[in-house]
Amino acid sequence: MPDSGFLVPKTMPYLPQLDGVRALAILIVFAAHCGYSHVVPGGFGVTVFFFLSGYLITTLLRIERAQTGAVSLPAFYLRRSLRILPPMYLTLLASGALYGAGWLDWMHVEPAAILGQATFLTNYPGLFGTEAVLPVPLWSLAIEEHFYLVFPLAFVLWLGRLRPRHAALACLGLCAVVLAIRCENVWRLPDYSLNYSWTHTRIDAILFGCCLGLWNNPVVPADRAWRPTAWHVAASLAVILGTLAVREPAFRESLRYTLQSAALFVPFAYLLHGEGPMVRLLASRPMRQLGLWSYSFYLAHMTVVALVLHVRPGLHGVGLMLAAFPVTLLWCWGMYAVVERPCARLRRRLLADRPPEPSLAEDGRRAGVTPA
Repeated sequence: MPDSGFLVPKTMPYLPQLDGVRALAILIVFAAHCGYSHVVPGGFGVTVFFFLSGYLITTLLRIERAQTGAVSLPAFYLRRSLRILPPMYLTLLASGALYGAGWLDWMHVEPAAILGQATFLTNYPGLFGTEAVLPVPLWSLAIEEHFYLVFPLAFVLWLGRLRPRHAALACLGLCAVVLAIRCENVWRLPDYSLNYSWTHTRIDAILFGCCLGLWNNPVVPADRAWRPTAWHVAASLAVILGTLAVREPAFRESLRYTLQSAALFVPFAYLLHGEGPMVRLLASRPMRQLGLWSYSFYLAHMTVVALVLHVRPGLHGVGLMLAAFPVTLLWCWGMYAVVERPCARLRRRLLADRPPEPSLAEDGRRAGVTPA
């Protein structure tokens, strides 16, 4: 049976440790893009963002359905649009202006590729015949946007009508289908590297997060969620490290994503219970602040790296990180003050009758749902 309003919280509680997860993920991505991709798994940082998005969106949908009896799709899409689009388009505009002024040492950029970025299709470069994009990494955001477009409707028409555990099993079934598609591509395609960025071959990481939102969700009392021990977390992290150690291409573009996403269920469940030294570390003020800015940081960091390399071509590694990090933070501070916080206030005014999501902080101590 669907969720009962008596057994589901009235609002999504603020979970500061999740801001720390965002911060950790963006640091992994940033380090990889600064020249450490051979030792720092930037792709895994994106997988963490995917899992977190699936968990948060599913939990918010469950809360709204339990408290109001329905899910408002117009409210959902308005909330997502105001959260995602203004920072994204402003970052694209800034990156394009820097490129046009000759301040980015970047490959040749094609208008068709920019159109793919602006329309959330950059992860399917074959549609536009080019991958000559601006240095704004929108392929992963495109996957999330495709998820946002379809999943709420599926929740309203199907998943939300099932018992949560049955809905979780349905999501697991879809994960198995995605894995089968990846395996078929590895077997059939001469070049299967785009398994990394296609929506239909990577969306299972988000769906695994949906499973945690639907079953054994520590935020929902009705789920009576399992509490992993430190040993469970250690075992799951060992699985993740094992997937990173295997370098065989066919494994990396097929089973790797499934094992990583499934293993993330354990540390996320552990962190959501809100206890332990790792929770305190992730909930620390610096991590919360970076988590608050993680969306703008993700959008801007590659443009900033390209700008720094234009000014100081010889920089690499730690030097590049130390130069690009504060500049990216400055952009994030401005984006938060001028765009993200006003948009958050507008969302609250327009959607005052809907159960609120965690809001962007007025004082820097609370943070909102941040897409990858």
